[in-house]
Amino acid sequence: MPHSFIHRKIVRQLIVALLFLSSQWLWGQEFFLNGSATRSNDTCWVLTPNELWQVGSIWNEQKINLNESFQVLMDMYFGCRDSGGADGIVFGFQPVSTSVGSQGEGIGFQGVAPSLGIEFDTWHNGNLGDPLKDHIAIVRDGNMNHNSSTNLAGPVQAGNDNIEDCDWHNLRVNWEVSTHTLDVWFDCQLRLSYTGDIVNDIFGGDPLVFWGFTAATGGAKNLQQVCFSYTSFLDGFDDVVICPGGQYQLKVSGGQSYSWTPATGLSNPNISDPIASPDSTTTYFVEVLDACNNPFSDSITVFIDGDTVFFDLGPDTTICEDSPITLDATSYGTTSVDYHWQNGSTSPTLSPTHSGVYSVTVTIDQYCVADDRVYIEVTPLPHPFIGADTVLCLEDTLFLDAGTAGNPDYQWSSGATGPVLTVTEPGYYQVTASNHCREAKAGINVGFEDCRQVYFPEAFSPNDDGINDVFYPQDGGDVELILKMQIFNRWGGLVFENGNFRPNDPSAGWNGRHKGKRLNPGVYTWLARIRFRNGVEEWLSGMVNLIR
Repeated sequence: MPHSFIHRKIVRQLIVALLFLSSQWLWGQEFFLNGSATRSNDTCWVLTPNELWQVGSIWNEQKINLNESFQVLMDMYFGCRDSGGADGIVFGFQPVSTSVGSQGEGIGFQGVAPSLGIEFDTWHNGNLGDPLKDHIAIVRDGNMNHNSSTNLAGPVQAGNDNIEDCDWHNLRVNWEVSTHTLDVWFDCQLRLSYTGDIVNDIFGGDPLVFWGFTAATGGAKNLQQVCFSYTSFLDGFDDVVICPGGQYQLKVSGGQSYSWTPATGLSNPNISDPIASPDSTTTYFVEVLDACNNPFSDSITVFIDGDTVFFDLGPDTTICEDSPITLDATSYGTTSVDYHWQNGSTSPTLSPTHSGVYSVTVTIDQYCVADDRVYIEVTPLPHPFIGADTVLCLEDTLFLDAGTAGNPDYQWSSGATGPVLTVTEPGYYQVTASNHCREAKAGINVGFEDCRQVYFPEAFSPNDDGINDVFYPQDGGDVELILKMQIFNRWGGLVFENGNFRPNDPSAGWNGRHKGKRLNPGVYTWLARIRFRNGVEEWLSGMVNLIR
């Protein structure tokens, strides 16, 4: 094999490895952010917040080559304000810098030259030849005036009358270098097409340009965002070299359906991420249908070379929490073997501790790769707990919940099954929770008692001798509050009333007087509304004998 070919493959493989190992870092670092632009998640950016006089841009730090065709699929959000919303978003290309243009009607793109921009304008600027409706146009050299010669295509209405509708809108941009044709699809409709020698006519023969998005607000405002679904710049494949007997997971995104050819050596030709394990060097083609049912395609060549792979993580399996297994990817090479697990480990072995997919990429002699993955289900040991021994009020109901991890079966000493048991009688209750890993038990003693006990004396002697001078309710902890207590004479006349006091408090009771005068001895009727510690409220009544 020629040395130059080997060198190219090594370089390709290093690129693939870097992409595989650092995809999350790339999403976080690959765009220069300017002005008001911020990242909202791995694939989405806010270009302008819903504030006046904002301007923001994101430009990818790597230039692309316009001598190569590209495909871009993304979603765009123009905010919720129609009459008071502005100004729009531009998807643009320029070779000079990663700066941002002017605010307002400039949409963050005005003054960026040389450049090519696809403008999505949500504000009518009559001085720039804008139509009344939200519109799309292709412009060059940062000039947003549609009456000028720099207006290359459009403006045309952007689908519906209003795209500032609190909804996400689908955008697809295709550049076909063989025909020098730029197509712009918006909400599944082909809205603009421009044919021209962009590289020579606009960029002076230099095909390398930055690409990105700009947006702005002015005297009107909107939240404006973009989210990437698929771009051939970021998501396109690099060829890969795998070892004989190895496998590699292909991944593509942005579609509703996928079709890979040939199917030979693929785990499933109709999913986004099949596992490729060909016996010989194979070029795989994938055709993807996007959300608008339009196709886009890509290809990758999987080269077979290097030493035979000697590792296999085995089939998907289930283990118990206390019986770990070791996944072994140990391989052999002439100079070096590097390991990279999904959690960042670089050891040849890994012991799973949680359920999930465990994957490893092995690079042999810095040249050929192989990867494997296995799903490990880690079953937790059951640990039922139903609380400490307890005593309840007679009217109470107790729900014992023995629910525990590990999806066990439950068997109660009462014969019931399931994680929850309803208890209304005293006794000892035990539950057994069992799964294929182990059996565990828990128990509890439950008692019941009368929680509504209160004592009202049958007689008292208010003669100021300090002994039994006051009539008041008494308890041992069952009463929360005396809401009201009234005393009546034999003719039904109210002679005493008090409320909202605690029991066992002589100062809140009746001293045998009415309006400051001592009352005659005799039998009096009492009526009391009581709130007990279990929350129950009850009216009680009785007789008390006043003795002089």
